[in-house]
Amino acid sequence: MIRHIWNLVYSTNNLWTSWIHAYHLKGSSLWEHIIGSGLNTSLWFDNWHPDGPIYSKWSSCVIYDSGLSTNAKVNSIVLGDIWRWPVAMSIDLAEIKSHMPSYNPNSILDDIIRWLPSPNGIYSAASAIESLRTHHSLVPWFNIVWFLQMGFILWLAIKGSISTLDRVQRYDPQVIATCVLCNSQNETHAHLFFDCLYSKDIWTQLLNKCGCTWIGLSWNDLIDWISIH
Repeated sequence: MIRHIWNLVYSTNNLWTSWIHAYHLKGSSLWEHIIGSGLNTSLWFDNWHPDGPIYSKWSSCVIYDSGLSTNAKVNSIVLGDIWRWPVAMSIDLAEIKSHMPSYNPNSILDDIIRWLPSPNGIYSAASAIESLRTHHSLVPWFNIVWFLQMGFILWLAIKGSISTLDRVQRYDPQVIATCVLCNSQNETHAHLFFDCLYSKDIWTQLLNKCGCTWIGLSWNDLIDWISIH
């Protein structure tokens, strides 16, 4: 996780990084730099300015207009406890100077980096995952799949994504889709879990031990029934 976060910040020639920036971050930043001395914060590329990383919004033109180096740190525009930019040579640079942070720098303090996805500003794996994952509306069966021992397999089964032989056959017509447990019907999700004679025998023995009676629903109807009850 730490390696991926590092790539998000410092790597631009990476397909995964480019995709995350385009579809999840959408131009936003995961970190905010609070300037003290400015010694450890990039003037152009780090997220310290109220409008975000300067380079992201104004490109390389403002670097040329400022007369400062591409590698310049924020301390190059800090004098004691005041902001001190070079004379503005362009409208863009003047705009940057007019929207500076509301606080003053302090040459005797270190810069502070805040992790924005977390309320306390401290990085955690949970907040990193939460900031990158895509949120969708709840599905009706969400409450029946999150038992750790079987959740992943059940989730795949409900979505019809287990590699049953009928699905494998779509990609390789030479595959024989007949169920290897009963040798009577093709192996599908519904067949594998309930319609197969072998599966039915297992369910019958299990339900008898539990003192339950099989309700005889199809796979999809069973998922709907469990979701409601």
